[in-house]
Amino acid sequence: MKKKIVIASVLKPVDDVRAYWKLSQSMAKTNKYEVNIIGNSGKKQSAEENILFHTHTIKRSNWIKRALIRGSILIKILKIRPKLLIISTHELIMIALIGKIFTGCKLIYDVQENYSRNLAHINSSIFRKSLATIVRCKENISKLFIDQYWLAESCYLDELPFSRKNYLVVENKALFFEFKQRDHQPMKMLFSGTISEYGGVRKAIDLFKKIQGIEADSTLTIIGQIHDQKLRKWLTGLQQEYPTLELNIATKAIPYEEILKSITQANLGVIGYKPALANKNKIPTKLYEYSRYQLPYVVQENTTWSGVGINLGGAIPIELSNPDVNHIFKKLNNPAQLFPNSYPNEATWEAESIKVISSLESLIN
Repeated sequence: MKKKIVIASVLKPVDDVRAYWKLSQSMAKTNKYEVNIIGNSGKKQSAEENILFHTHTIKRSNWIKRALIRGSILIKILKIRPKLLIISTHELIMIALIGKIFTGCKLIYDVQENYSRNLAHINSSIFRKSLATIVRCKENISKLFIDQYWLAESCYLDELPFSRKNYLVVENKALFFEFKQRDHQPMKMLFSGTISEYGGVRKAIDLFKKIQGIEADSTLTIIGQIHDQKLRKWLTGLQQEYPTLELNIATKAIPYEEILKSITQANLGVIGYKPALANKNKIPTKLYEYSRYQLPYVVQENTTWSGVGINLGGAIPIELSNPDVNHIFKKLNNPAQLFPNSYPNEATWEAESIKVISSLESLIN
């Protein structure tokens, strides 16, 4: 009989990239486990024999329902009775403890964000700073009963002392699917991932305007999840002025297949972050994806990201606030220099998957 695993979240969809495409599929392929994903309704149905979806529907802004849904999630956990429970949000820490007491399961906290730091330093307010303190208190208490922490960023080991007792770094590196080699003309720019001011989408727009001044048929595709409705309205209005600006944005997560398709069709990506306390040591998932799919991309010079990007291949470091467009075109004309490594193992999920399976087998057995 297959051993049961539960991966639980409040807001993330059941077809989330990390939970479904990476963690669950790696586990399911062993044919030893039945993986149950509890999360927000997604756009994909699970076709894998060993992966089951348990969905609810909830909006990020509905704090009352977010609190109440935890009881429903606990009931599902108690009904499934997993050998291993993986939670991917601080909101389920106490639910995980109750689940452990009643089922005897092992617990993993899959830490995907430094939630406390994000709350305190990104769009901060008195309420968010107070919430940051509460989150950190819960996480500190969790070290008394969490069996292992999976850290999505290696920098979290320094930033999150509560995780140091028993941890595994499981970075969001790139899955790979075969694709048709892209055309290099005309210019097809891409900004993917979460769409926000913080992520630098306006920098992508500014660069697009400059490049279009040189190549009038250039396009920019912006694809990803967006929560800032003011920003969404601004982007939609901009389409009237720039018809070659293509938007695929929604309040719900965009299906992973659509994002990968955009990556394989583009010929210049944009990573628009500026270094800040909340992000300077994190490596964006799209950096791994762009490098693995050999998509050249611009990135802020003299940062951790530019250094990693040069090593993996594809990075064109620039000053984002005043980009040198001629320098970008010059780099694009020398792809062999941009991608000296045709298969950057450091960017791929395969190595992370081996660590994941070894870790959970050790815990369960």
